[in-house]
Amino acid sequence: MRLLKTLTIFLCAVFVLFLVFSQSKEQIKNGAILHAWCWSFKTIEKNLPKIKEAGFTSVQTSPANTCLVGDYGDLNLMSDDTTGKWYYHYQPTDWKIGNYQLGTRDDFISMCKKADELGIAVIVDVLPNHTTPRISEIASEFAEAVGGMSKMFHKNSDHQIRNYDDRLECTTAQMGGLPDVNTENPLFQAYYMKYVNDLIDCGADGFRYDTAKHIGLPDDPKDAYSPKNNFWPIFLGKEPIDGVWLKNAENLFIYGEVLQGRKSREGDYGKIMPVVASSYGAILRSALKSAKFTAKGLNDWRHPAAPENIVTWVESHDTYANHGESAGLTHAQLRLGWALICARAGGTPLFFNRPKGAEATQFPGVSKIGDEGNDEYFNPEVVAVNKFRTEMTGEPEQLVNGVNPSLLAVLRGKKGAVLINVNETKAQKVSIPVELPDGVYVDHATKKNKFTVQGGILTGKLARQKIAVLY
Repeated sequence: MRLLKTLTIFLCAVFVLFLVFSQSKEQIKNGAILHAWCWSFKTIEKNLPKIKEAGFTSVQTSPANTCLVGDYGDLNLMSDDTTGKWYYHYQPTDWKIGNYQLGTRDDFISMCKKADELGIAVIVDVLPNHTTPRISEIASEFAEAVGGMSKMFHKNSDHQIRNYDDRLECTTAQMGGLPDVNTENPLFQAYYMKYVNDLIDCGADGFRYDTAKHIGLPDDPKDAYSPKNNFWPIFLGKEPIDGVWLKNAENLFIYGEVLQGRKSREGDYGKIMPVVASSYGAILRSALKSAKFTAKGLNDWRHPAAPENIVTWVESHDTYANHGESAGLTHAQLRLGWALICARAGGTPLFFNRPKGAEATQFPGVSKIGDEGNDEYFNPEVVAVNKFRTEMTGEPEQLVNGVNPSLLAVLRGKKGAVLINVNETKAQKVSIPVELPDGVYVDHATKKNKFTVQGGILTGKLARQKIAVLY
């Protein structure tokens, strides 16, 4: 009897643990991700209560790996060679946790522990596809572990990608001057597995794979130095490397940066993991600039992957920091775009936290590497729509325009609605058919604006470039 009781307690504990892990993956998919871009681990830990209060269910860190070292200074354009460089995160020199920009392994552990206490999942940006171009900076331990520098890179990595329509070129040649790692080398895979499993042991709940489309799928052409294209089966937990499996694979949220265009095969990547909806982001930014949010134009995700298998954004660190394509958007425009992707049923929205300083400016020169960015992530409109998203889990969606395309409503079944007025100069009268129960609804963003539903018609008034969150 005592043995049976002990076994029952053990099984209950295992079941509870399983539920906790399962909830972690689902809370990321169904919630909202804060991209704490260039924040140090200590900065993230300090601000976790605020992140929690803002309604974000997960936080994404910059790359945690050992990276190329530069001066610790301002976030800056890539043409400036004198101060700290955010893009050095993306130039690995070894696969160990900790770097001079974000902090130590102990800092990472402490951050993850605090996040776990608050119910916030941690996603880590990882980038096994390439190393720093400064080959002399690559750690000797790393080089020796993969069989020497002659085994480090693809044979095709002796030149830049010449044709993005050629999948062998796309997955094995240099991208942006960064040497292309032979990710199919079993020795590399074993070394890299130690890193990702260490991140998991330290508290990571998921990964964002940088330049994922540059790592071949199993049926892509093989490089001369690659025995077989098996990186994704191994690092999505479908098979082991040297008997070692990815830990807790079924409960991790893993998504890939598969930028759409040419022969990116985003639909095929989207069958094995969530991938980014970069085309939708471009369409959304265009709609913000034209101040026209047409329901027909914005309803389609422009992606072959299922809506539940895409990660959405208004802007990413690439669109903001690399060429500044999205840097000219104002804070108000970013909030309007966020209201749409966060209120919708499909996609997992990611909120990119810009550096502090003047809006509509690339690198205003206020934030240092490691600092918290601007305070837009806890703007009342952002907070209200984050919490709306959590409340609406499982509810169907409908996108409906008002009397003109500058007013859009995201309706979520019989439970709630988000109104978005992208008009830059005029308030909008609202008169939209809904399934909400009759009554007076107070906007959760302002805590005072009121809207009325009577006989299935939602009425009220929405100020210029504002949103209203109703439920």
